[in-house]
Amino acid sequence: MSDEKMKDSEIEIGEMKNSQHKIELCAVSNGEVLSIENVPDKVFAQRMIGDGFAVKPTSQSVVAPVSGKLIEVADAKHAYYIETEEGVKILIHVGINTLLLNGEGFSTKLEKGDKVEKGKTLVDFDEELIIKKGYNPIISVIVLDNQDVQMTQKVFPAKEVIAGKTIAMEINF
Repeated sequence: MSDEKMKDSEIEIGEMKNSQHKIELCAVSNGEVLSIENVPDKVFAQRMIGDGFAVKPTSQSVVAPVSGKLIEVADAKHAYYIETEEGVKILIHVGINTLLLNGEGFSTKLEKGDKVEKGKTLVDFDEELIIKKGYNPIISVIVLDNQDVQMTQKVFPAKEVIAGKTIAMEINF
């Protein structure tokens, strides 16, 4: 009987590998969802590290677009990497060149290794300070390239989105 159960589970695993799976990424901030090529940073706009979307924020909080594990939190608190249970890695990057602020204007208690739930706050930021210092507060959300997984991605641009609620992108693999 245990051999039969093993065979059943092997079949199920085999079918899962070949089946299509979908992940929905929510908007990371209230604001406007834009296509990634509208980001004024060529690394993101030209999809050099992966495809994605951007949010022109109207709020000063950034939430997790998906549930997963934080595999990296930048020392400057401007960038967060989440790995989903499926192994998909997502970069959330707040602002353009905001690394140069060395954490000024960013507030989070999260650390590498923490579990995050879709829609939960990753970081609060001071948009006025970011702009005053000469930086753009646009938020880029990038699905990092993974040569081992074939993915198709669809972005849903929208003028007004709600952080943690509005679906901004769908990934099928």
